[in-house]
Amino acid sequence: MQIEATTYPVQEPNQNLLHRAYFIEQICLVLAIQIVLINLLSHAFTAVDGLLPAGLLHMRVVSAVAILYATVALFFTEAGRSRKVQHIGNTLAGLTTLIAAATFWAPASQVFSRFDSALNGSPLPQSQGSIHASALAFLLLGIVILLIRSRDRFLGRIADTSASLLVLIVLVVISESFFAMAQIPGSSTAGLPSFPTLVCLTLLTLVVVFRRAEYGVFAVFLGDGIGGRIARILAPILLVMPFLRELGRARMMNAQLVPAHYPTAVLTSLATIIALVLLLFLARLINRMQNEIHDLTLRDELTGLYNFRGFNLFAEQAFLLARRAKVPFGVLFIAMDNLKLINDELGHSAGSVSLIETAKILTANFRETDVIGRLGGDEFVVAGQFDSEEISAAIDRLRSAAAAKTHVAGSRFFLSLSMGYAATDHSTEESLKHVVARADKAMYKEKRAKKRLALA
Repeated sequence: MQIEATTYPVQEPNQNLLHRAYFIEQICLVLAIQIVLINLLSHAFTAVDGLLPAGLLHMRVVSAVAILYATVALFFTEAGRSRKVQHIGNTLAGLTTLIAAATFWAPASQVFSRFDSALNGSPLPQSQGSIHASALAFLLLGIVILLIRSRDRFLGRIADTSASLLVLIVLVVISESFFAMAQIPGSSTAGLPSFPTLVCLTLLTLVVVFRRAEYGVFAVFLGDGIGGRIARILAPILLVMPFLRELGRARMMNAQLVPAHYPTAVLTSLATIIALVLLLFLARLINRMQNEIHDLTLRDELTGLYNFRGFNLFAEQAFLLARRAKVPFGVLFIAMDNLKLINDELGHSAGSVSLIETAKILTANFRETDVIGRLGGDEFVVAGQFDSEEISAAIDRLRSAAAAKTHVAGSRFFLSLSMGYAATDHSTEESLKHVVARADKAMYKEKRAKKRLALA
């Protein structure tokens, strides 16, 4: 039997995940703007210094202004803003990009340094490397904000590439800061942006990644599919593992827990075991999801029986096996007599209960090896290796079970089934489709006989 191809819609981001991402974005933006405003005010009012820990103060003015513009731009370019507000947000993002680009120009950089000196009374300790790292991050941040909601393929790739480079730069700076704080040999805070600048950059980077995830390459993290679930599981592990490995190596060497030439081998072996465990976990997860998807495509959602496609697939296999073994094979076609009446009088919820009860009766009266399906509406079908005597006994059991069970209060409607049976002895090359058609015809013959009896 032919089954028409189905076209599935493009997967949209999970709305619950989008709401959570939006909530995280708002927290990040509020924290960033608080840090930058307090830093700017601390230059004019010394009393403001007590509002933040000392480590989150003394941000360079040019960095503070760039962060302020970028944060407000992200607020103004949110979905649902008016076109005028979004235009202002794009303008502020453009200013962030211009400030960052000007930092690479020596005369402008010197002007910014003199401005810092004038406000602070002495120049802030900043190396050329830290200035360039911050400037590059702000440059990429401004570009991403300008293109953050672009659906154009070319501009979208630019936004995704810029966001990826921004994440790389921030990760490099965070890694060096982390290793320097852990006193890992070879690491130093020299050449790094100031701590408040790094905190704000991290917060804003998180925001643009979440924001871009609605449209670009990061969308996999918000998806409902297998890829989205795997990405959300693996991302935290893959981000944390390199840091833990390097920290563990340094601690082993400093504490001399193992001989000096063993830490690398121990950590490499441990990483291999962790990777193997992750592989096994992912394999089991994918297999389970595939089974769930398989059931969704082959089973009727209401009754749990095979749907039209599932019945055709498994009944055809059973039919071919019976033909090869030269054993009897039969098809029983079942239809509910009063489903329309139940739906009209009591509502579709009562009709759904009737269908579920019919499915339970069929499941209870046939073997697990028999193929039971709901073809749609009030029609069911059973296929299996049984002869006329076996199916006659099964029909009697079904009639008794249906007569003994009612679906509604007051017993206004009894569960009544019309059934037709067809069998094949494989003496001819009859197809399963033809056997099902004969059973269907026999069922309608019984249904018409019931109607004539009721009219008489």
